[in-house]
Amino acid sequence: MKSIKGIDVSYAQGDIDFDRINKSQVQFVIVRSSFGWEKNQKDNKFERNIKGFQSKGIPCGAYHYSYAKSKEDAVKEAKYCLECIKGKKLELPVFIDLEDPSVAAQGKRVCTDIAKTFCDYMKKAGYKTGIYINPNWLNNYVYKDELIGKYTIWLAQWESKKPAFDCSLWQYNVGGNGSISGISGRCDLDIMYVDEAAKPETGSVPEADKKPADDSKKAVFRKGDEVKVLNPINYDNGEKFIVYPNEKYTVIEAVGDRIVIGINGQVTAAVNKKYLSKPGSGNKSNSYTYVIQPGDNLSYIAEKYGTTVEKIVKENNIPNPDLIYAGDKLKITVE
Repeated sequence: MKSIKGIDVSYAQGDIDFDRINKSQVQFVIVRSSFGWEKNQKDNKFERNIKGFQSKGIPCGAYHYSYAKSKEDAVKEAKYCLECIKGKKLELPVFIDLEDPSVAAQGKRVCTDIAKTFCDYMKKAGYKTGIYINPNWLNNYVYKDELIGKYTIWLAQWESKKPAFDCSLWQYNVGGNGSISGISGRCDLDIMYVDEAAKPETGSVPEADKKPADDSKKAVFRKGDEVKVLNPINYDNGEKFIVYPNEKYTVIEAVGDRIVIGINGQVTAAVNKKYLSKPGSGNKSNSYTYVIQPGDNLSYIAEKYGTTVEKIVKENNIPNPDLIYAGDKLKITVE
């Protein structure tokens, strides 16, 4: 079965040197986001770690260390975790970390319900989700038949030749046998079985099904013109880059149909002119259909399209703005 190498990190790894990260050693990473549910319990390296790894094109997930004693606590933790990861595009699941003795003391039924409640809440929020757990917990502190095969399992089983239970991720060594370039000291090592777990994605970029206007080829663009992008574009090789509809870009270079655009003199992309419009060119509004991606929230979507949460809610008759589902479609009209 195919597998890829990864690590998991938290504040304990200090300031990671992302320029020195070796992608052959680190093909994915799970970053601690938070613990508990108090406002001061966000991992103080989470923002730096997510930004650093994703800037190197490394797929990321997150984990939340649990102190929950009940299903109600699990909901509080899930809500707080969502606050901590808000606006982040996570390609891999968000895990609840079950290992604290105070949680184990609550008994099998409660521990199992905590795991299920947290994961189900995350699913409803549009995230992939799972459980970080070790064999001792699976055997003694939860009803494993209610979890294995139903949720993504990240198994912590160290210094073993293979995992004792079916799992999608395996934390096989705490601290590691060797050093990871860019990280000083202790670092946990992981394997992901890509045929079992969801494969790392390239991230979600707003998808628009709007067709370019029929008269777009008539437009003339010159250096210095202010332009807007009608919808996200593909490079010739199919790789997507991020451009934001309704964001103001400036033409840096125009050669035939190829227009180089940027912000403050910095190149953002080179696109075909059919994807561009000029302010005041007669396009009073643009309509888009957006497919909600795992990890999305309305604030993120509104920002990308240059609109407001209130407008999206009204246009789509959304009863609860805090509860949207991956795979659903939104109509977005940008004036």
